[in-house]
Amino acid sequence: MKFFVLKSLALAAALAGQANAAVITVTPADISASPALNAWYLTNLRGTQNGYTSTTAAGITASAPRSGNGSVAMSLTDGSGKADFAYYWGFVGGRTLGTLDALSYDWYRNSGAGAPAHLQPALRLAYDTDGDSRTTTDRGYLVWEQVYNGGGMATGQWNSSNIVDGNFWQRQTSPGNTVEDYSTTLAEWMNGPRPAGPADQLSAATAITGIEFGIGSGWNGSFGGFVDNVGFGFGNQKTVFNFETAPAAAAVPEPGSTLLFALGLAGFGATRLRRRS
Repeated sequence: MKFFVLKSLALAAALAGQANAAVITVTPADISASPALNAWYLTNLRGTQNGYTSTTAAGITASAPRSGNGSVAMSLTDGSGKADFAYYWGFVGGRTLGTLDALSYDWYRNSGAGAPAHLQPALRLAYDTDGDSRTTTDRGYLVWEQVYNGGGMATGQWNSSNIVDGNFWQRQTSPGNTVEDYSTTLAEWMNGPRPAGPADQLSAATAITGIEFGIGSGWNGSFGGFVDNVGFGFGNQKTVFNFETAPAAAAVPEPGSTLLFALGLAGFGATRLRRRS
């Protein structure tokens, strides 16, 4: 019985660590029709539906399921096309460049896509340099792309990229400017070495306010691909978004509920032990 109690307590401790990670299922019903905090939404769409020549499509489909029954499909037919999916949480305490410790996603480039071979769905971190919401002229993106991170690109299959230690380039949105330094890690953006100039200088206090992934903006030729399992983490608390066409038939117990169940088992075992002694 003592072994049962100790084993139950060990299980409870292990599950307590896992409780810091959350996998969130995102279905078409969860996509916001307009920009909103703490919700995914489609943005920067450029296609025939709004005056561009590209036939552009972006949405959750079952065409290439990754971790369940769906993923985000994204396609365009010429260089005028563009589409992004964005998720912003705004200014949240503890979500800074200095505490970012997890960043990953799965992506897929269709075989036979006409766009240049180095292009694939890119991932972007939105930042505010000084972490102060009252200042608005110091914002931009840190952008990850496979082409600046070595290794080949597998087409016609899923790629899983853990990019928290990868190279990112910087796009300043206010004022508008691209910093053409494509081999700079997040740690280097934060601590150096990095490009010269006060506008480029980020720090551990730089606020990370959201995340985006997308295709297009001057891509020549057609492109088709998919994205799933977008994950980020701050201070060992990780969130992963799994895009599905519909919720799973059988829900997996929430980590917190599982932890309470394990603690309940431990308490039950301890009670039985006291009664037998």
